[in-house]
Amino acid sequence: MSEPATASETTLSNPGFETGDLSGWTTAGSAFDGSVTDDPGWGWGCCFNQAGTHHLWGFAGGGDAATGTVTSEPFTLTGTGMVSALVSGGRDENRLYVALTTQDGTVLHKTTGTEDEAYRRVTWDARDHLGEQLRVTAVDQATGGWGHINLDDVRVGIDKAPDPAQEGLAAYWDFPEGEGSATTERVSQSADPISYVFNDAAYKPDSAPLWRTARTEEGVLSGALLFDGYSTWVTRAASQTQIPTDGMTVEGWVAPRAFEWGDEGKPSAIVNQQDKSARRGFSLGVGRHGVWQFGIGTGAAWYEATVPGTAALTAGKWAHLAAVFAPSEGAITLYLNGEQVARTAIPTDARLAKADVPLIIGRHNQPTIINNTFAVNMFNGLIDEVKVHTTPLTSGAVATSHRQDLRTFGAGTIPKARMDMDRSRYDGDRYRPAYHFTAPNHWMNEPHAPIQYKGTYHLFYQHNSHGPYWHNISWGHTVSEDLVHWRDLPVALAPTADSVAPDGVWSGDSTVDENGVPVLLFTAGNDSRRPNQATGLARPVDPGDPDLVEWKMHPTLVTSQSADLNVGAGRKVRFGDFRDPYVWKEGDTWFQLMGSGVQSTSGTDIGGTALLYTSKNLTDWTYSGPLMVGDVAAHPKTGQVWELPTFLPIGKDAQGRQRRALLVNPAFPAGPGEYSSKYVYYWVGTWDAQARQWTPDTTQPRLMDYGDHFTGPSGTVDDKGRSLVFSIAQDRRTERAHYDAGWAHNAGLPIELDMLPDGDLGFGPVEEVSRLHTGEPLLDIDAPTSVADANARLAGIKGDTLHIELTMKRGTAATFGLDVLRSPGDEERTRLFYDAPAGQLGVDRTRSGNNSSAEPDLGIQKGPLTLPDGSLTLDVFVDRSMVEAYANSRKSITTRAYPLRQDSLGLRLFGDDSVVTSMTVWKMGAMTD
Repeated sequence: MSEPATASETTLSNPGFETGDLSGWTTAGSAFDGSVTDDPGWGWGCCFNQAGTHHLWGFAGGGDAATGTVTSEPFTLTGTGMVSALVSGGRDENRLYVALTTQDGTVLHKTTGTEDEAYRRVTWDARDHLGEQLRVTAVDQATGGWGHINLDDVRVGIDKAPDPAQEGLAAYWDFPEGEGSATTERVSQSADPISYVFNDAAYKPDSAPLWRTARTEEGVLSGALLFDGYSTWVTRAASQTQIPTDGMTVEGWVAPRAFEWGDEGKPSAIVNQQDKSARRGFSLGVGRHGVWQFGIGTGAAWYEATVPGTAALTAGKWAHLAAVFAPSEGAITLYLNGEQVARTAIPTDARLAKADVPLIIGRHNQPTIINNTFAVNMFNGLIDEVKVHTTPLTSGAVATSHRQDLRTFGAGTIPKARMDMDRSRYDGDRYRPAYHFTAPNHWMNEPHAPIQYKGTYHLFYQHNSHGPYWHNISWGHTVSEDLVHWRDLPVALAPTADSVAPDGVWSGDSTVDENGVPVLLFTAGNDSRRPNQATGLARPVDPGDPDLVEWKMHPTLVTSQSADLNVGAGRKVRFGDFRDPYVWKEGDTWFQLMGSGVQSTSGTDIGGTALLYTSKNLTDWTYSGPLMVGDVAAHPKTGQVWELPTFLPIGKDAQGRQRRALLVNPAFPAGPGEYSSKYVYYWVGTWDAQARQWTPDTTQPRLMDYGDHFTGPSGTVDDKGRSLVFSIAQDRRTERAHYDAGWAHNAGLPIELDMLPDGDLGFGPVEEVSRLHTGEPLLDIDAPTSVADANARLAGIKGDTLHIELTMKRGTAATFGLDVLRSPGDEERTRLFYDAPAGQLGVDRTRSGNNSSAEPDLGIQKGPLTLPDGSLTLDVFVDRSMVEAYANSRKSITTRAYPLRQDSLGLRLFGDDSVVTSMTVWKMGAMTD
């Protein structure tokens, strides 16, 4: 693209006030005395975005109370006959404005501010006055709040005259820029700002909105803008576009990436300037499951046309939409790809009542707010070629417009919508893990349904593609050959109209059917049912596809909760809590566990449970009873409900009996919230599949991880016979931090379960983690070494993506261990320690740094661990904000740290008289290598 013209090219004297004063301009009154400034912002906000260095800020001299005018020297209008200027400030069309006038002061064109200090370009077509002497004047006769006007960068005869192709258009955005945080509206030639979270990034370097690179074969859709679903929108002031009242057409191309829930019945706005509560303005948007609509407010009524389900948009595909408001025909008519798909009658005297709110592309004017932070009812996907016509187009004109666009595409076919989630938008984020699995964008919670198929590991996860918050949950999908390097695939399952899961596809599991083909079993969300949770099933569309990209839901549910389930005498099931199937096969029988809870018949919570079902065909299941019931009174942290029950083999005992571990995620629907999303408890015992009998060694629950961040277990047995477990590492950041970062949560490393000699559960990271090592070890101690000598060798080692293997002998130290993410002066550090007198393993985060955590006091977390020979072996993984440590194959600590200091990258051992038996440190590579 050619560089845009600037005011310096005009013959107008001092058009951008770059002299630093009002040379070439004449003032009356005091409003503009001392108002030329080089301030980039206004003190209580930012930024003017002026052209060049100086500009005229009406507030700088006399504040809001002063009045007066400032007028340019006369100039002869030449060139294109267009005059434009940057204008901002207060709004008062009669007393506060910038005008283009004749030499005697007759106003030809004028504009007021928008009660915003940020400049917007206003363009006037003055071709009828070519060759005449004209002036530009700023008038401030307003007092009180916003009683000032701002001016900069006046261009005379430079801007292009309107394109004849734009005849009949009130506004036209074609997003040709490919870069930057503004887009030019072609009719006015003004630059409209693009809001985007990383324009001013909090945790990474700034980066531009998500532009698509230009491709000739994509014709008019080359170089579209990708709206990320929560932070991207384009804004235009209310006064800048003159919307016709007696008829209009809104058209554009959209490619939704996914569909929102539709909170409060509001659509995800594509383009709108509406105040629906006042029945004013207009809105084009897409609702649940792709059903789109167009509404018009007359002040007295709101009229709306909605397409039928057969004309719903398809996620991932471009579509051309046109909405025609034609009161002369008594109708609102909607067109999809040039063909009429909906028509709603309206009164012939209906007239648009303009809403005094900004015109916004991609965000609802009055969105619902989630978690006091996130605006929903926002568009997620690509938008291009947005046009607002000043007249209602005929059906023939809409069809012609569509055909004209088609002719610009290679082979005349609509191009593929290029909007894969790009991980590079987070480059430089100091807290986003590099080698622990993260969703490519936005929100994830528990990974689940792991399965190995034709040598490839498949992992699914709870995902919101609209933003980094819990909502609109679908199943993300990733694959790996080695459990540590992962490749992103499209969403596998999403809430779908007329399916068993219209309202959410929540956690579940996988298995293989009688033909060895993978099957997914998931928690199907349907708010029209009670409970709204049941088990659905999905099969791959093409079992021959090694990536298993496409899945199809079975038309009916396979298990549902009944209120009268037998869970023991004097007891009842906690009706309404029924989720997270875990499925495995033994012999010719499939077994399914469902997370739930048990109450007394009077409604007192007894504890969580895993309900057991059996099947011969995966679709017809028989209830067997509770596998086990917890005791929340005796063990409050085990919850009233168990989620994500995972039941994996860990070996056989001396009598040949199958030993298994039952892992559960406690849930607290009745409170208290302080225990939520912190723990995984387990029991070890023997399992008799024939008798459907599970006998735990003890009813005493045992905590796997002491770090308060290891939750959401899921598991599988791979072709090596290993019982593997995946988890979610809660980041527990504030909602504002999630917004600013653009992502939430990550997975823990895959771990392998086994049985220790004493029969207890042993676990540690899979051996494949060594494939993440890059280069030779940064440190390798293989003989007994004092802590002081080891620290001398550690002094030069810095990093926040490290793997440390460490074995220490206590000696006489009361407490010993390892500091990671340590600043040079020990101002910040995360301490992994063993407290010998107490016999406890722990993490001390009192100096970890707390840049974005939701917890004001990170504190100390610890739990019991016996060291029979006084030796502690730690397998430690540092991954930016993530610290994960495994101790003696018996316990782990998963924790988070958000250092404030950039130099918190060191390692240091501590422990008087302790001895380092061995220590190796590696630099780690990325999980997407």
